[in-house]
Amino acid sequence: MNQFSIKQNIEAIAPVLPTDVLLVAISGGMDSVALAYLCKLEGYSIELAHCNFQLRDEESVRDENFVRQLAATWNIPLHVQRFDTIAYATANKSSIQEAARTLRYEWFTTLLTQFSHLKWTLTAHHKDDQAETLLMNFLRGTGLGGLTGIFARNGRVLRPLLSVERATLEKFTLENQLNYVVDSSNQKEEYTRNYFRHTIIPALQRVYPTVTTNLIDNQVRFTKIEKLYRQLVRVQIQKIVKEKNGEFAIAIASIAQFEHTALLYEILHPFGFSAGQIAEATKLMRARTGAQLLASAGNWRLVKHRNWLLLSPQQSQDADFIIVSDAQAAVEFAAGKLTFRKIKNVDSVDLTAPTTALLDKKLLEFPLQVRRWREGDYFYPLGMSKKKKLARLFIDLKLSLPEKERVWVLTAGEKIVWVIGIRIDERFKLTAKSREALCVQYSPLV
Repeated sequence: MNQFSIKQNIEAIAPVLPTDVLLVAISGGMDSVALAYLCKLEGYSIELAHCNFQLRDEESVRDENFVRQLAATWNIPLHVQRFDTIAYATANKSSIQEAARTLRYEWFTTLLTQFSHLKWTLTAHHKDDQAETLLMNFLRGTGLGGLTGIFARNGRVLRPLLSVERATLEKFTLENQLNYVVDSSNQKEEYTRNYFRHTIIPALQRVYPTVTTNLIDNQVRFTKIEKLYRQLVRVQIQKIVKEKNGEFAIAIASIAQFEHTALLYEILHPFGFSAGQIAEATKLMRARTGAQLLASAGNWRLVKHRNWLLLSPQQSQDADFIIVSDAQAAVEFAAGKLTFRKIKNVDSVDLTAPTTALLDKKLLEFPLQVRRWREGDYFYPLGMSKKKKLARLFIDLKLSLPEKERVWVLTAGEKIVWVIGIRIDERFKLTAKSREALCVQYSPLV
């Protein structure tokens, strides 16, 4: 490896200009010291960023002091951030490693936002890190996406050493007499990555000496395959999934044409459904209307409705009812907004619009109530002399479960005045004897 390879690697993954200032993440270890020195040799304008996760007591202090001394010796600007990593991990119910990673990259993003002259962040992940990640992901069962490994570029984060082996970096630091610190925790095999690094991969190398290169070659292939797969999946999802009012409908007949478990996973996973739930989702395709499956994460659910699978948010726990006084002009509720106005001349009102109810005000008993419909609710639909249960009405209208759950009613006393947005009650309609009308207009929540 010569001093020009880092420039070639950087230019191969991002349009970095010679005038760009690079933020180099530096722990004080061999990899990051080598990266910083390579960038310095190449003539890049760099600044250093050191994360002190305060996890190793004296070693954490030692590492920070080493990096401060190195930055001073090289006359390079340095940013240092200390994190209460354990507190963050506890608060977010994550592992220490996950917490450290999140804190690290969030801080890098903050620095690039705060200091506009900083254009890119560079980290020192190398070829051996990539091989370890690929093998761990494969055995963990992360799917095709996990087999693409560590990206050389992720937004403004660049990893120009992914094609460089650890042994090459060791040789480089030795030849250039570079000092660095050694993290003692890297030797502890209770950490998964360390176990792979010190035990699993060396054992594999005894059988397959080129295992690291083989893994990287496969990673390149898997990355291309995964990109093609994503393109094809995106096309099919656009054909199969229809969006309306924040909900998504999946035609069962359309998805059944494919290897539907894989396609279902790609559709459902972004909504919080796990890989283990796809078998249940497949069963839902044959279930009765109204059957549903809740996502293992997030607040989405999958509902069977006739020949469709519907993706909709889980029912919110909003207020069950709202009081409306005689003087009130408007009221907002979970499904939208109602406006009230008293009118004498009804000729200008569109009586055919389902979002408008024209009622005989004299027959209304105030205060009115706006509430969710309940099992057992009934009313006398406009034009009918017999009562009808709302549940039966919804069946006749072929409403899906999510649509039913969005239905609210306007009531006077115990009587339903209006199934909002659907139909008013015969008992409260305007007649020739009506003296004053109450016009109620419904604006659905979009």
